[in-house]
Amino acid sequence: MQHMKFYALLLAALLAGCAQLPTQTDSGKPGISAPEAQKHYQQGLTSYRENRLEPALADFSAAVSSGLLSANDVANARKHIAFIHCISGRELQCREQFQSILKANPNFDLAQNEASHPQWGPVWRSTKGASEEQRAVSRASSVLATPAQQKLAEGIKEYEAGRYKEALDALQAALKAGLPAQADELRAHKYAAFAYCLMQRSKQCRAEFGQLFAKEPAYELLPSETGHPAWASIYRSEKAAVMKKMAAAKKAEEAKKTSDAKKAEAAKKAEEFQKAAEAKKAEAAMKASNK
Repeated sequence: MQHMKFYALLLAALLAGCAQLPTQTDSGKPGISAPEAQKHYQQGLTSYRENRLEPALADFSAAVSSGLLSANDVANARKHIAFIHCISGRELQCREQFQSILKANPNFDLAQNEASHPQWGPVWRSTKGASEEQRAVSRASSVLATPAQQKLAEGIKEYEAGRYKEALDALQAALKAGLPAQADELRAHKYAAFAYCLMQRSKQCRAEFGQLFAKEPAYELLPSETGHPAWASIYRSEKAAVMKKMAAAKKAEEAKKTSDAKKAEAAKKAEEFQKAAEAKKAEAAMKASNK
């Protein structure tokens, strides 16, 4: 019985000792505790705000590699790691961090002021766009996709394989069948424009961009797509034309508002004048009746 008590006490002591041991990372090296991971994360945020980028990078990396942060904190840490890499001219590492974020949460997005940043904005938009393209093709290829969506996926795959005629046949079939989402319609027109331009059929390429902008005047290609020599000039000219048209429409709308405001002001003054005239007339009539 005494031996059993001894072994029980020994086991309890061993378990207590194990509880104090540090965790281990996948590499087999001792890891850090959850409070330490959170401390590294908070230190990373502070260092980043103070523009001490390398210390921030070290702290964020330690926090993420611990595996002990929440999903939101991991995404925020990776986002800042990406920013640091892009600021430091390491585009590949910047892109890899954005890809890791989107792999964990495809719906993740940067704030508007972050997405428009000149150093990491283009990398983010192209990475996000590529992720959305992959998701769209995946959805369109699923058994739950409509025939139109399946044709869209077929068209994109044919395009990527360099079979442009086959791609156009599938893309036009998808548009004719009726795609359920506007984003898919825009995607079909975009790839059709690309295919036509690569086949040196500039008129049809321009027409596809025209249809794309007719459905979404604010549409923009991904940063990785805009400079392609086959369609860059056509895209820019069509984009400029639609922006000019939008500016003219806005100017006309503002002119109409100004005109309507002036008419309303004139009508108000005329009404006030009429009321004043009627009041004077009534006053004159009252004086005449009192005589």
